[in-house]
Amino acid sequence: MTDSSYQGTVTPRTTDRGADLFVAVLQALGVQQVMALTGGAIMEGMDALQAAEALRMSIFQTEPGAAWAAMGYARATGKVGVCVVTSGPGATNTITAIADAQRDNVPLLVITGQVPTAARNTDAFQETNIVAIAAPTAKQVFYLNRVEDIPAVLSEACHIAKEGRPGPVLIDFTRDAQQALVPAAAFPTPGTFVAPVTVAATPQATHAALDEVVALLRQAERPVIIAGYGVVLAEAQHALQQLLAVAPCPVVHTLPGKAALPTAHPCNYGMLGMHGFYVSNWLIHHADLVVSLGSRYDDRITGDTQRFAPAAQRLVHCDIDAAQISKVLPERKLGVVGDLKATLPSLHQRLVQAPLDWPRWREAITEIARQYPSTYARRPEWLQTQYALDVLNDVVQQQVAQSGQTVAYSTEVGDHQMWASQYVALQDSWHFLTSGGQGAMGSGLPMAIGAQLAHPEALVVCLAGDGSLRFSEAELETIWEYHLPVKTLLFNNDGYGIVRMWNHRFYEGRETGVIKRHKDWTMLARANGFAADCVDRVTHPADLAPVLQRALSHRRPHFIELLTPYEECLPLMPPGQSFAEMIL
Repeated sequence: MTDSSYQGTVTPRTTDRGADLFVAVLQALGVQQVMALTGGAIMEGMDALQAAEALRMSIFQTEPGAAWAAMGYARATGKVGVCVVTSGPGATNTITAIADAQRDNVPLLVITGQVPTAARNTDAFQETNIVAIAAPTAKQVFYLNRVEDIPAVLSEACHIAKEGRPGPVLIDFTRDAQQALVPAAAFPTPGTFVAPVTVAATPQATHAALDEVVALLRQAERPVIIAGYGVVLAEAQHALQQLLAVAPCPVVHTLPGKAALPTAHPCNYGMLGMHGFYVSNWLIHHADLVVSLGSRYDDRITGDTQRFAPAAQRLVHCDIDAAQISKVLPERKLGVVGDLKATLPSLHQRLVQAPLDWPRWREAITEIARQYPSTYARRPEWLQTQYALDVLNDVVQQQVAQSGQTVAYSTEVGDHQMWASQYVALQDSWHFLTSGGQGAMGSGLPMAIGAQLAHPEALVVCLAGDGSLRFSEAELETIWEYHLPVKTLLFNNDGYGIVRMWNHRFYEGRETGVIKRHKDWTMLARANGFAADCVDRVTHPADLAPVLQRALSHRRPHFIELLTPYEECLPLMPPGQSFAEMIL
């Protein structure tokens, strides 16, 4: 059969279809980057994206990889991360990322292809009602099957994703709408298009609520601030530092809130909660006032809610979403609803004329920190994860001093994630990208890709455990294919470290599915395209610094396997327990 036999089935490149309008509106709304994976029901959309000159499309190996990369882009920029996939399994493969974006408040737009409208509810090939599936986990969902609705739906979706408490929005885009002819007049004029949306006013804290917070701070003898991810979302990190300049209250942070305050800030006492340091949890246990900034008081920091912060007469909860305030311990709370970007300067303004200080409280904390230092038991013969992170801090600091780069860390999920939150040192404007509310394995490597695409000149380091990287290892190929200088550090302790610890602590040592020892990770990296001089395996502590120095000094991808023997991830506040049961 000759090539000419296929002429009747060829689809020419178009500029006047629904898919073309869709891409034109995305560009008009300021979208510059799309993470994607093709498939039958989204082919017109992919064709249009490929032709877009002002919009970069990166192709991933898996739909979860594309969705998580869009999350990494969103976390690293504050913009809406955009992911495009096909129908059926392509769409359902994004659900975990959507649920994580909802829990961790990340502005995400997922666009799924769908079978033609005429085939709806006929059990057509790869037809799945993704709108119904995603609705409980997304902030909003849209079924888009009319080209005339494209500008309004896209504009509304991007607005909803960013407005108020950010979150994920899904658009299910039918193939007939992608293929439909669109008149030229329907296309936006470059640089001028603004589709109408209903803009809800961002809530601002009332004067009465702010005055009451100040009064509580003035009365308190042992106050503590919990810095949550809301500080980062609001881009209020500097506003927090300004507040601390006039009210140097001790600060503890949540796992996703690690980047809210530089690690070296004198008020920063590290992560609290299940794997928080002793001093961080001691602070909460003995505080007479707890002020949460953009943290939802989730179970990983409260433990047994009835025994959380027992000495605190009041819990202050500052959040942009009033619904969050009523979920946990509402009877003890003063709710302050508003954007932290405005709330924190308002508090600063009320305190600047009469600053506060708590020297006796600080002295007590210093003594506790001396008795229970925030460190680990060093075993010189081992390549411990904690030690590796200490060395990484030194090498990153050297690299940044020479290059002036900003730094973005991403983590996979597991014990390495907890140790990273404990020991990784962050400076102003650095990023710490991690799956908090869902704790989704397979998220960290593609989030690093998204961060690198967002900031091409940044130093991006992915910290991964061997258990978690099994969920995203396919995206190593994406890193090499696009020549992204992501540095991947794999902490290999033969499986699922935290679950293994729980097996030992709470299940009489019965290990169930947690040991994994049969993968050659360096061979895997090379199989995914990594050059031999960009792959290393480190087994001895003395070899680590030179390998890291070489890896961070060049602008190519680099994969380093660290053989880190299993050890318990401590401290540990057992689930459902309190500070009193903390295991050191």
